[in-house]
Amino acid sequence: MSEAFDLNFPRATNNPPATGVIKENVEDFYVEEILDLDLSGAGEHVWLWLEKQGQNTEYVAEKLAQFCKIKQMDVGFSGLKDRWAVTRQWFSVYLGKQSEPDWSALNLEGVKLLKHARHLKKLRRGAHSANKFNIVVRSLASADNIDQELKRIEQVGFPNYFGLQRFGIHGANLERGQRFFSGEIKASRSQRSFYLSAARSYLFNLNLARHVKDQAWLSGSLGGPLYGDETVGENELSDDERAMLDDYPVFAAAIHKNRLKLERRPYLIIPEQLSWKLDVNVLSLSFVLPPGCFATALLGEFLDFRVGLGVEQ
Repeated sequence: MSEAFDLNFPRATNNPPATGVIKENVEDFYVEEILDLDLSGAGEHVWLWLEKQGQNTEYVAEKLAQFCKIKQMDVGFSGLKDRWAVTRQWFSVYLGKQSEPDWSALNLEGVKLLKHARHLKKLRRGAHSANKFNIVVRSLASADNIDQELKRIEQVGFPNYFGLQRFGIHGANLERGQRFFSGEIKASRSQRSFYLSAARSYLFNLNLARHVKDQAWLSGSLGGPLYGDETVGENELSDDERAMLDDYPVFAAAIHKNRLKLERRPYLIIPEQLSWKLDVNVLSLSFVLPPGCFATALLGEFLDFRVGLGVEQ
């Protein structure tokens, strides 16, 4: 029997949140991958700088493989980018000694090829250094505290929660994951990966929520557990962290069975280059976050938002 998962994680502020709509238009949510690299101009890989909207990263990778007549494993990308946004990111394709295809014939709906160049190596996951966001919030109301809250975030940061999109609509990835780990349903390899990721992310959020409540998250050195097997004497769980894991035995067993290693994720993130403009009922923001950090976690600190475009998160 599955359980309901509470996805209402506490804010670090006591001020009442504003309300508003994000992604009313796809152009209202822009993400650009920052990758500090000089391409060699020669090599067996071609790197492609793409702008996409309405398509997810793995779908684009699949279509690139088909277009280049290569295996999908020979397509590289650094990070997964939002489908319901305008995003710019790098992909690489391994062509070996064969000549490049006619890139002008790459006809993917919602995808533009901005530039391309040869390079010696494949693009690996996590290679980018940051993501830049430009976000517009519309239908803004109860916005009296926004300036105060954004100045606070600029100075001390925000809780580094995993965004609700990690857990699926209404926590579906958690519910299905629990059913799969309990042997009630079957799942593909990619689904199993999603379920494990959702479980670890949820448990991280629960630990962070506990520290937000007691303000311990403000310790800059504090990092929370992405649960996995401990390394004795180097990376071990605290008693409180172990007790939290013990409360979710189905997830704990799945994490152990898959031989995941204990990792640490910062509880606190201070955004770089944070700027904003408030114009009547529209808020425009720009900021830079490290890879793996969610813009919606920053927004959620001061905003109860609804997602437009018919997208539920």
